[in-house]
Amino acid sequence: MDWFSEHAHNSVLRALVLLLLVLALAGSSVTAQPGGCYIGAYIEQDPIVAGDIELFERLVGKKHASYMCYLGYGEPFPTEWVKKVLSHGAVPHIAWEPNDGLEEVRDDAYLRGWAQAAAQADAPILLRFASEMNGTWMPYSGNPDEYVRKWRLVYSVIKQAAPKVIMVWCPFATPRRTIPLYYPGDAYVDWVGVNIYAVLYNDGNISQPAPDDQLDNLRYVYDLYGARKPIAICEYAATHYCTASRQHASGFAARKMQQMYQAIGEAFPNVVLLNWFSVDAASDGLAHNDYAVATNSLVLETYRKLISAEHFLAQLVPSAPVIVAAQPPEQAPPVLPETPVPLALTAQPVLGTNQVAIVVKGSHAEAVSGRITLDVLVGSGVDAYMVEVYVDGRFNAMSNVAPYRSTWNADRAAPGVHIIRVVARNRADQEIAHQEAAVVVPEAE
Repeated sequence: MDWFSEHAHNSVLRALVLLLLVLALAGSSVTAQPGGCYIGAYIEQDPIVAGDIELFERLVGKKHASYMCYLGYGEPFPTEWVKKVLSHGAVPHIAWEPNDGLEEVRDDAYLRGWAQAAAQADAPILLRFASEMNGTWMPYSGNPDEYVRKWRLVYSVIKQAAPKVIMVWCPFATPRRTIPLYYPGDAYVDWVGVNIYAVLYNDGNISQPAPDDQLDNLRYVYDLYGARKPIAICEYAATHYCTASRQHASGFAARKMQQMYQAIGEAFPNVVLLNWFSVDAASDGLAHNDYAVATNSLVLETYRKLISAEHFLAQLVPSAPVIVAAQPPEQAPPVLPETPVPLALTAQPVLGTNQVAIVVKGSHAEAVSGRITLDVLVGSGVDAYMVEVYVDGRFNAMSNVAPYRSTWNADRAAPGVHIIRVVARNRADQEIAHQEAAVVVPEAE
C-alpha cells in the first residue's frame, strides 16, 4: 500500500468510526470532541485522591473523558458509581471479571438482570469483560474456545438489552502468541483494548529486567486489529518506585510516559482511549510498583504536561461525536449452545505440564458435521503410553502415537450435545489422566 492509499484508508476509517459514534449516541446528551484520543483513569485506589474525581482533575489540571472501576462477576451493577461518573460528564469504564472462572458465566437471571441495569443508565458504558485472558494468571485463562463461547454469550445478552454498552475485548500485551486464540470475532467485539505497563523488572524479580518494548507491544495489537476496530489502551502506567530493587525511578517513568503519549499522537491514530492506572500497587500489595500519579512530583508534572496536548480529549461537549460502538444489528449474533462440559478446542492450546486437551479439526465444535478429527494433546508431565477416546460413553478409538488422533462421523449422530471423554494410560495400563469436552451436532435445517 502506497503512502497516499494508507493515509486515505486511515482517514476514512477515522471518519467511519466517528460517524458510528454519532449514530450510537442518538438521543444521548453525552458527546465529545472528535479527532484525537480520550484520556481516562483508574483512581479508586489512588492513595491521594481515593476516587475523588474533582480532586484528581484539580491535581492533573484537566478533565478526563472516562473513569474506571473493577467489578467481580456475580456482583450487582454499580449503579451509584456509574451515576457519579456520568455526573462529571465522563464515560464509565467497568472491568467485569469472572474471578471464579468461566463456569459461573451462564445465560441466567444474574446476567440478564445486570444487562437490564446497564440499560437503565441510558448512556455509553465501556464494558471490559474478562480481560488479560491470554496470560496464565487469570482464573478464566487456559481454554480459548470456552472463553470465546462465554464472551459471545455475554456480548449477545448485553447488546440485546443495553445497545449503548461498548464491549471492549482486552488482552494483556504479553504473551503475544496466545492473543489471537481468544479473539471472539469481529461481530462480537466493539473495541479492542490492550493493557501495557512500563516497569523496570518483570514479576518483581531483579533477575528479570523488563525489555524496552512498550510501543512494540502496542504495535502488535494495533497491527492485528486497528484497521477494523477502535483501539483502547485500557490500563497504562509507568513505575516510579520499584520494590524489587528498592529503587526510585521517576526519571524512568517520565521517559516512558513521554514516549507513549507522544507516539499515540503521532503513530497510532486509531488509539481512541488511553487510561492511566493510578495506583500505588507496591504499598497495596497488588504488584511491585508505584504507579500513582500524585505520589511523585515529576510524574505528576509530566502527566499534566502530556495530557494538556490538544490530541488528548477530555471535555465532553454537545453536538460533537463520541467514539463508541455502532448500534448492534437488529438481530444479535447467535449465542453458542450451553453444554455440560466445555466445548472441545478448535485451535492449538498452550498446555500446562499436567493438562490434557481435546482439539476438533475439520469443523467448529459448536456445530460439527461430517467426519471430524479428534486430537488429544497431553502436557509434558503426562507420561502417556496409550490414549483411549470415548464418545457418549462408547469406545471410539485408541492410539499410542502423539498427537493421539482419531476420527468420528458426526453425520451418523443425533442432533444435540455429545460428550467426548479421553483417558490416558501408562505402560502398566493405569489411568494417569483424563479429560472431557463437548461437541454439538446441529439440527437439520
